[in-house]
Amino acid sequence: MPTDVDAGRSGLDLGDGWTGRWAVLWRAGGDDASCSVHDLVQEPVLTSDPMRHFTWRRDQRHRPGLQFMASTGRHHGAESLGESRVLLALDFAGDVVDVVSQPLKISFATCGKRRAHTPDYLAVTRRGVWLIDVRPESLIKESDRESFAAAAAAAEVAVACGWRYAVAARWREHAFAGLDAMASRRRLRSDPLGLRSVLLAEAGGGRRFGELAAATGCEPVARAQLLHLLWSRQLGVDLAGPLQDRSLVMPAGEAGR
Repeated sequence: MPTDVDAGRSGLDLGDGWTGRWAVLWRAGGDDASCSVHDLVQEPVLTSDPMRHFTWRRDQRHRPGLQFMASTGRHHGAESLGESRVLLALDFAGDVVDVVSQPLKISFATCGKRRAHTPDYLAVTRRGVWLIDVRPESLIKESDRESFAAAAAAAEVAVACGWRYAVAARWREHAFAGLDAMASRRRLRSDPLGLRSVLLAEAGGGRRFGELAAATGCEPVARAQLLHLLWSRQLGVDLAGPLQDRSLVMPAGEAGR
């Protein structure tokens, strides 16, 4: 669930010509490059390397790691569990072409000084490009809101190229239990009992998750195959509530209506 970033705009220098005064920096092939925010849409930022490396040490308070994404076929850096969750959600959402961690640095002006901010992710999808920051809502400070507003302003300049901006600050409590369950079967390739075709046929018109698994006569294996079909969006389910045996499963085309 994204958070509002407009509260931080009041401290930004958005006077005439601000897009020429603000700068965007990125790294590609080991070389640093930069341009004004005004020229952002003309530069190859989508192929950039991370602006900084991910480090691990015993006394750090956050939990960095690498999150595998089936949509890109490789691991992506994450500096916290919150960032790992965003990558998992992006992977499930579909239409993801590529994701760049720590993709660029925005050098921006406030009413009193010059600051810099590095968004957490640049997600390239078939429906546009998302610049994303990740911060638990309870940890967002006033300076963070200013940084988020600056990133949003930069993305607005590139809106003609399909850029958007969001801050991932809070999630529905049940969201990741369901995503984790489906993600555990995302790379399930074999179907020795031929259950997928049965499940797809039985789901026509809508069936409860538990009933659908039991209808195959091989419920434990059918549950694993059902999770795979849901992850790959061959079947659909309403994730506004917890994923459970009562959840209504239906063909993907009907789920989108």
